[in-house]
Amino acid sequence: MLFVPLPLFATLVLVFVFARFVSNRDMTARPHQLFAGLIALYAIQSLLTSLRWGYGISGAANVMAVLAPVLPAVAYLAYQTLSGRQRGLQWWPLAVVAVNWAVFAVAPSLADPLILMTYLGFGAVLLRLYWRGEDQLTLSPINDAREILMAMGLTGAILIASGLTDVYVIYDFIKTDGRNAGLVLTFAQTFFVLVIGVSALFGKAAAAPDKEIEAPQLPTQDVTEADEEILKRLETLFARDRLHTTEDLSLRRLSRRLGVPDRHVSNAVNRIKHMSVSQFVNEYRIKEACMLLRETDETVLAISLAAGFATKSNFNREFSRGTGQTPSQWRSANKAP
Repeated sequence: MLFVPLPLFATLVLVFVFARFVSNRDMTARPHQLFAGLIALYAIQSLLTSLRWGYGISGAANVMAVLAPVLPAVAYLAYQTLSGRQRGLQWWPLAVVAVNWAVFAVAPSLADPLILMTYLGFGAVLLRLYWRGEDQLTLSPINDAREILMAMGLTGAILIASGLTDVYVIYDFIKTDGRNAGLVLTFAQTFFVLVIGVSALFGKAAAAPDKEIEAPQLPTQDVTEADEEILKRLETLFARDRLHTTEDLSLRRLSRRLGVPDRHVSNAVNRIKHMSVSQFVNEYRIKEACMLLRETDETVLAISLAAGFATKSNFNREFSRGTGQTPSQWRSANKAP
């Protein structure tokens, strides 16, 4: 009977995820290229895991060691590109990978501890980015910012968990000569690669993102006249041009329309309204939807799209969060005669 190790199933799932991602994204955008690369790398890592621990091919271990530091670096770069703030590709993650490779070539006994620190470090950086909130994802469509942020935080947590798994494996080799290492690595790493690979499916940048406008001054904690002016102009754009109903709207597009830097827009909304830009935009979209629900007989799906939401499920979630009712319940209670 043919033996099929568990990681091989994960590889097949990730190949499917990769194909779906590539077919549904504009692959000329750098964020999409990095997310596709991340999924592909984890598919390869899953295949190597199945060869090493499923079929006992020891040669796969060396390839896994070479690939290991690349995975967290690409994960970080993929999510970081959605901030749109780097000038070209960041080089320090690549330097971390190069140091790992050099140590593996010169002093293999030190490779495992260094890989452990690499995973913990990149995981911590991603969690730090997660805690900064949705407004840092300036190139992401506002509709998708919440899901992308959650995927980023989950990826950071999994990288740290993967590093801690390596700590257990080292302990197991010390205590039992690695008796349980293969089983633990097979199940744990299969779970980790699936979670990170599937999470990458949420990575999305708005179409044709524009370049960031330079922001020379540092932000302050107090509301300024500039903040009030930005918010006034933003509200005018929504009221006059109904810009909030644009489905593919991003913070970067808003900042380009206003002619001010990304973080100045987010700072103005944060300080005055005490909410994120995505929450502010969705507030206007919900008001738009309420007007349509009250005054028209359009379907809930048609109204959700007209208000700027990409999907009905996203609309239902945000509408319930904002009003405490489903769209149908709100329409029944507020329908105009």
